[in-house]
Amino acid sequence: MVAGHKVIQVSSGFDFSKSGKYKAISSEAKTARFLLIDDVIETKEAIPLEKAAALVGQKALTELLEKNIVNLNQDNEISHLYPVSAIETGHSVQLDDGRQFNTMCAIDSLGCPSTFHIGCEIFSFCSDTDERVYMKISERGIETALPAADIFVSYIDNVGQPSCNCCGGMSFFQHKQNALDFLKQRKEDGSLYLWTLNEAFIAAKMMFDN
Repeated sequence: MVAGHKVIQVSSGFDFSKSGKYKAISSEAKTARFLLIDDVIETKEAIPLEKAAALVGQKALTELLEKNIVNLNQDNEISHLYPVSAIETGHSVQLDDGRQFNTMCAIDSLGCPSTFHIGCEIFSFCSDTDERVYMKISERGIETALPAADIFVSYIDNVGQPSCNCCGGMSFFQHKQNALDFLKQRKEDGSLYLWTLNEAFIAAKMMFDN
């Protein structure tokens, strides 16, 4: 078990203490966060630290890194800007204003309306079958979800660690038992949650509220 992690039985409940992360940073860091996000959306590339510092200033950049609002890849570039990813993940989002980008995981995709305050379409996949998953969502909720069968969402709470450490555990599933089996294989990564799609949307809305 990773030190500090509380392993629990798979639960549908949500720890609301995880919300408010993006509200609890300085106004300068909030502005810097979206400047970096906009750069990645436009270029589709990770941002070297030198470029990031020139874009937003070293003080704001340091705050974003220290509070795990953005994280670095193995090349020491900013590639994880929740919910936006500079790398291909299989989770793609198109905002209603036409901007397109990858997101880090299923939960991040569902958090886009709360991040950008605009509706979006999600183009993702089912971890059971690799079948394509499509959704249209707004800040109010899920408007369309295909396939029409129930969709479940896995979530791993890794207790304050960079979210990129467990983004691979945040996925869409069509079959509940397969999702449960998947999560139980990750039991040493943190506290485990399984949500219906609507529950996951509510949790993502809380997480990404800014």
